[in-house]
This record gives sequence, C-alpha cells and structure tokens, in this order.
Amino acid sequence: MKHTLPERRDPYKMRDDALARGWQSVDTIPLKGEGPFLVLTMSGLVRLARNQKAFRRVRAADGYGPTRTMVVSVETTNYLAAIAWKPAETSD
Repeated sequence: MKHTLPERRDPYKMRDDALARGWQSVDTIPLKGEGPFLVLTMSGLVRLARNQKAFRRVRAADGYGPTRTMVVSVETTNYLAAIAWKPAETSD
C-alpha cells in the first residue's frame, strides 16, 4: 500500500490563518512590562510569553518564514520565534 507524503507546515499559511482569526501581527507586540500574552510560534505552537525588550525588533520575512520576533516563554523561559500574538484573556 502506498502512503502519501505528509504535508509540511507552512509558517506563512499558519500566520495568515491566525491573522484571519483575530490574532495580531508582531509589529504591534507588547513591550517589556506590559504583561504576558499568547504567541503563535514558527513551529505552530501556541505559548504564553512575554517580551524582554523595551523596543520592537522584528526580523524581516525570508525563505525560512514570515516576519517574526523573539519572545520568552513564561513557563520555561526559553526563547520563542513569534509570528503572531493576541492578549492572554481572549483564548480560542
């Protein structure tokens, strides 16, 4: 029996779907001291995160993925590549 190849995750499609569902772009991500928020990561995970910077530094889109910025996970303090965000109070 032949198997079909699994479809690869497309971060551009994930970001576009999230923006259509009410998420916001990383150009408006909260800054340091504004509290935690939910982020959609490049790998497709939704995590609670916060920003460690008092300014926005957005990496331009390239062959690896859409515009993104680095934030820190609240639970594990690991760095995350966020491609979209929304306030923590409004979850799906």
